[in-house]
Amino acid sequence: MADADAEAAFLSSMQAMNNAGAAEYEHTGGATIEQIDSSSSDEYDPAQEVQNITMSPRLQFQAQSNQISSVTPSNGDASRAVSTPANSSFVPADMSAVGSLSDTQTQGDNQNEALEDNSAHQSEAGYSPATAVQSDVLPNLTTSAVESNVGVSTYDDSAALQKANDQPYTSAKSPATITMPKARLPHDRVGQLEDRIKEDERGDIDAWLNLIDDHRKRGKLEETRRVYERFFTVFPIAAEQWVAYTQFENEANNRAAVESIFNKTLKNIPSYPLWSAYLDHIRRYFNISADKTGSASQINHSAYEAVIEAVGIDKEAGKLWQDYIQFIKSGPGVLGGSNWQDQQKMDLLRKVYQRAICTPTQAVEGLWREYNAFEMGLNKLTGRKFLQDQSPAYMTARSSYMELQNVTRELKRTTLPALPPVPGFDGDVEYMKQVDIWKRWVQWEKDDPLVLKQDESEKYKARIIFVYKQALMALQFWPEMWFDAVEFCFNNDLETQGNELLAQGISANPESCLLAFKLADRLELTTTNGNDDESKKRRGDIVREPYDKVLDALYELVAKAMAREARDIGRVENHFSAIQTDFENGTDQVEGDPDNEETEQKKDSERMKRSQIDIVKSMAAVQIRLLHKTISHAWIALMRAMRRIQGKGKLNALVGGSRQVFTDARKRGRITSDAWIAAAMDEYHAFEAEAAKRIFERGLKLFPEDETFALEYIRHLIATNDHTNARVVFETAVGRLSQKPETTPKAKPLYAYFHDFESRYGELSQIVKLEKRMSETFPDDARLASFSQRFSHEGFDPTTVRPIISPVTQTRPKSIPMPSIELTTSTQTSPPNHFIPTVNSPKRALPLEESDNDSNRPRKLLRGESPLKGAAGRRLDQQKRNRQPPEMSYLEGQSNTHPLLSTPLPRDVLFLLSIIPKSTTYHATKFNPQEIVRLIRDTHIPSSVSQLRPPPPQNGVGAQQMVAIPQAQYNGKCPNVSQGLHFALPDQKFLHEFAGRRSEDMTRIWQRS
Repeated sequence: MADADAEAAFLSSMQAMNNAGAAEYEHTGGATIEQIDSSSSDEYDPAQEVQNITMSPRLQFQAQSNQISSVTPSNGDASRAVSTPANSSFVPADMSAVGSLSDTQTQGDNQNEALEDNSAHQSEAGYSPATAVQSDVLPNLTTSAVESNVGVSTYDDSAALQKANDQPYTSAKSPATITMPKARLPHDRVGQLEDRIKEDERGDIDAWLNLIDDHRKRGKLEETRRVYERFFTVFPIAAEQWVAYTQFENEANNRAAVESIFNKTLKNIPSYPLWSAYLDHIRRYFNISADKTGSASQINHSAYEAVIEAVGIDKEAGKLWQDYIQFIKSGPGVLGGSNWQDQQKMDLLRKVYQRAICTPTQAVEGLWREYNAFEMGLNKLTGRKFLQDQSPAYMTARSSYMELQNVTRELKRTTLPALPPVPGFDGDVEYMKQVDIWKRWVQWEKDDPLVLKQDESEKYKARIIFVYKQALMALQFWPEMWFDAVEFCFNNDLETQGNELLAQGISANPESCLLAFKLADRLELTTTNGNDDESKKRRGDIVREPYDKVLDALYELVAKAMAREARDIGRVENHFSAIQTDFENGTDQVEGDPDNEETEQKKDSERMKRSQIDIVKSMAAVQIRLLHKTISHAWIALMRAMRRIQGKGKLNALVGGSRQVFTDARKRGRITSDAWIAAAMDEYHAFEAEAAKRIFERGLKLFPEDETFALEYIRHLIATNDHTNARVVFETAVGRLSQKPETTPKAKPLYAYFHDFESRYGELSQIVKLEKRMSETFPDDARLASFSQRFSHEGFDPTTVRPIISPVTQTRPKSIPMPSIELTTSTQTSPPNHFIPTVNSPKRALPLEESDNDSNRPRKLLRGESPLKGAAGRRLDQQKRNRQPPEMSYLEGQSNTHPLLSTPLPRDVLFLLSIIPKSTTYHATKFNPQEIVRLIRDTHIPSSVSQLRPPPPQNGVGAQQMVAIPQAQYNGKCPNVSQGLHFALPDQKFLHEFAGRRSEDMTRIWQRS
């Protein structure tokens, strides 16, 4: 029964939304859509495309104006209602709490007083923001930072809402002049810096540092401390400034303040300079040279161990290890001695040496040499054993340090974080390069080059966490790095560190949906519902807290963007007003016609002013549109989380569920159609289809020119087989969009989707009519595309298929011209360049470009092939010179910028061609290649010894035994093969003699023949 009542209340609330946008919906029975349409809407239109929807007074900046000029918004969801007096204007003291002013208010000072009173009333009756994220790590540093970034309170006064909604919403131009805050005097440097910090506290780091430096130079110690504390609420892990803060307090001889700083920071900031400052502080106040009791030495030793444990794995910590070793050597005892103190010193020194040489630092090679001398100086026999045991670890550390230097060569290790530049603007490439280098360093540690993962997993995890914290000091405002660090902690059973990092990340980036959603998911997974509504309520409150905080931060960014836009427009207005005043006073007049000159200058000034104002508005519109989209998706995520925890819930009940979230989102405003689509689809798939339909109907009236919403509504109707209403919605949406030339292109996706639907399930006549309308609306589109689209499916278009009719003529392979050897050899003026690939080497450090992780290893170059030397090399070089065309001789010594037309021959083939005499040197027998091939083919080769024919008896052994050729027929010409050549197989003796001849004998035989 309770569920039925809740369902009825929700459905009726969708119909009975009144003018004031009250927080509680009353049951209205059988209210119809027509009745809803006739009433004023309580909804805030994020796109501001419905003129009868007004802003929430909490976020509206409106004042009385003698003359208001309406301006058509260039972008629906970006324009705001800004109207101020034409003669007397004002700037509110707190733009995050501006409100709506009535039409009966007077101008001048009364407007300022009314605004301040209204703002004060809003701060009393407003929705209190959620408490700041408390960090167990930095309890005194993060609270203020988060509180300064929480969102704007929601003004929940029903009477004020009613009064605001009674007035029609208008988008107005800025007034002629807007009074800006009183300008600072030129010598008021502190005031100017404070203004810069107030306007951009996270982005203008230079203003912070200059303000601190100015106070220090003036000797204002308390002012300097206050600025430092304010600075650290925004940048809590800026180790460089913490070190500067300790130096400032040391100069003031304030030991208690220095120790307080160390107590705040050392636990959570693994910075080598900061821990070195701590070590210097200990050595300053606990001097071992005047230590008679030994307590100072013990304190120094403990401090060294603490520093080594915290930052000893830093790659720049080599000096720290060397100082520690020198401290141990300076202690009591003699190396090589026999008493217990000497032995204790020796064991401690050996232990520290072995730890140091296993750590990849810049001093690892020097430490190894010292350790070698230490062991060999004590006992050569045992020293060799110790060195042999530690040598593999040292070699790994040394090569790992070289690899790490290659990875981090262009890294800028800083602890002063910068906001990431917007892609496409100045500094974005450099910032992303630093992000990529930090990620490569983290991945290098995860690849385990020191081989710690299996045997020493704790050290392996500690090194990765250390690098993550180093990266987060430089990339404090890069949420993805926080997310990666948190994920690593949760995946490796480091729950405490993961929760601490997540809290710090949200504190540094309160507007980050990534970190807020991660925390909400974590809370949802680690909590469970009970059997009663109280447990659901408690769990819902716990999970909802991160969503509320990120929404508060996003709403505050919207208010700041609007205030910044109004402030920039005011500066432009004041600038051109001053120019106009100077002109009217005659300061800028020139000779000529005064009337014409004045008219032309006024026109130019007005044109330039409008141009600059349009630029300001367009930039603000982009920012606010993005924030509206982000806010909507944050509400969507919260809506889905509450559906999983509390179900659909009941409005204004103990368990509100997803419907209460949707109601809160509509009351607070600044949501786009995405939230309405998500709410409707949630209702359809999880609860009631009728509720989804009502949400779509209401949203279509709020977003009449939003093609995305209309398209999703049509898809929903088609999915539910409501084709008639789908056609009605299509015609309604297309008709509205086609009324204005600037909104006509928005109708194209609607036409495309509905044309696809009609092509599949509609009548042909309807398809033809739709295509005709499309061609009339978009005449530049090809008719063939719309026609062939009917028959295409999943990327396949049968109308474009070209079947193979004649394979002989249609599938004939293309002829590829083969390169000519003569052309290649004639144009080859130099040997081809061989690009030798690079391989790893720990001895060279090559610059890293865009490459994968494997290229981060050290590399070395393979040696190229050596040229031929001696007589063979000279012959090859001479051959290449002879084959160079005369017309290309002038190219010698110049680089050939044009590639060869053919592939060069291998070097060995070129060498063989170079040693063969030219064809012009042959004056003896010249063979016919075709006849030689035919002779070899037709020659009968005996298959057995019995078929051998004995050679004719001849005197002597020589060439006559091989071939019997009449001497008369051999007179320098090739004998006629057709006349017959008598071949005889040589005897065994001749074969042995012929096989044993050297190359010069073969040459003489060839010459005799």
